[in-house]
Amino acid sequence: MKIKKSVVLVVCVAIFFSVLNASGVTVILPEMRTAYDINTMQLSWVMSIYLLTYGIAIPFYGRIADKFGARPLFLIGITLFFLGSLACFAAPNFKTMLAARILQAAGGAAFPGLGMAIASRAFSKEKRGIAIGILSATMGVGSAIGPLVTGIITEFASWRGIFGVSALVIFVLPFAWMVLPRDEEQSNGKIDIIGGTCLALVITGLLYAVSQSTQSGWTDPIVLAAMTLSVAGLIGLTLRQRSSHEPFIPNELIKNIRYLRIIFLAFLVAAVNLAAIIGFPLMLAKYNGLDTFQIGLVMFPGAIAAAICGILAGRLVDRVGPRLPTRLGASIMLLTMVSLSFLSGGSVMIMMTLAGFLGAGFALLNTPIAAVVSAMVRSTNLASALSLNTMMYFIGGSLGAALFSSIVTSNSDSLAAWNPLYSGTAIGYSDAFGVLAIGIALAIIIVVPLPTKKMVEAEKAKQVAMENWTPDCSMPWAPELKIK
Repeated sequence: MKIKKSVVLVVCVAIFFSVLNASGVTVILPEMRTAYDINTMQLSWVMSIYLLTYGIAIPFYGRIADKFGARPLFLIGITLFFLGSLACFAAPNFKTMLAARILQAAGGAAFPGLGMAIASRAFSKEKRGIAIGILSATMGVGSAIGPLVTGIITEFASWRGIFGVSALVIFVLPFAWMVLPRDEEQSNGKIDIIGGTCLALVITGLLYAVSQSTQSGWTDPIVLAAMTLSVAGLIGLTLRQRSSHEPFIPNELIKNIRYLRIIFLAFLVAAVNLAAIIGFPLMLAKYNGLDTFQIGLVMFPGAIAAAICGILAGRLVDRVGPRLPTRLGASIMLLTMVSLSFLSGGSVMIMMTLAGFLGAGFALLNTPIAAVVSAMVRSTNLASALSLNTMMYFIGGSLGAALFSSIVTSNSDSLAAWNPLYSGTAIGYSDAFGVLAIGIALAIIIVVPLPTKKMVEAEKAKQVAMENWTPDCSMPWAPELKIK
């Protein structure tokens, strides 16, 4: 048990550094623009290049891990993230910074999906929920306190400091080498490079279009070209899935309706949560006049709530199954979004309270998703299943943030909010949070039929039986002869 706890600790620390960096970099973009003397369009590439690399690398890590094991890839990820962070810290010019961000994203993409797979394989199904809950809580805390930590570092040191802190992940490497399990079950067969390339085109085109649409609009020729590339990649991926004997995305996952429903739920949850996390600081800065440090303090209750409720959700999954925590989490998030639609631009104390509710609801809703995925697929496809789930989460967050930004920008000068009962001045934010409430309402529809603990155990037993089944050839067989 001590070794298993060490596995979770190592994975948690790596994930924390990655998420802390991802959420914290948004705070230092103005300082970076001044330091490199670049325009807004160039500055956007600091985030866009990270998103593109991260989104492409996630599914490849999962597929390769199913064949060669997650341990070596996780170790490679730590090394790449360290080198990328160090390069970002020392980058003398903008081009070097972009190259360093690619390297950093290539390493950080290994942590979420592979970390979940490693933790799931290290624990029995009775204890798996709490392990995944701790990892989910770590992601929630890292995302929530990233801006606060970055603000403090920038205030007392330099905007480059967050990259120096991220480079400390290298101290995890020797412990990961010692404790990560070596006896991983691996799948046979080849990796479908053509299918993987098509999936990469889908992700590249979609994420680039999303990142540029917030500045250029969806009718911009470059954005339309990116969407065309994404559609072409999707067509190619569909054809390849049908023609290949060993497609990049295992057919077991494509044909599993419950799995597809779960990853769509992850997509919706991420779209709402990340949009709200990005929208909160912008609203607090504009309508409450708070600086970076003060905004971090307002968001801090969300980090605490996410940590507590993430662990609580893991325990509930182990004891009663995923249905209760997901329903509770979805209800809390819906209440939060509806409240924000009525109270956008309100007092700081109200915003702090709602930030806490957001963190609690997200942790209760998101934590069981990985537990359900790990129970419904074979262990040989586990890394792929969890990585694709992470990919959908990542894409959902990007689209949600873009949609939120678009609504705020287009509706801020409106004379009336879509919510007829809203009477404040933050009309764009009220409208945007109202749309997020619709997203959570849709998520609740998916959550309702989620399985109980008995149903999860039955599904897992079925998977184990399929994996361990061998034909009994000890008895001779011959067709029945009918003698007239």
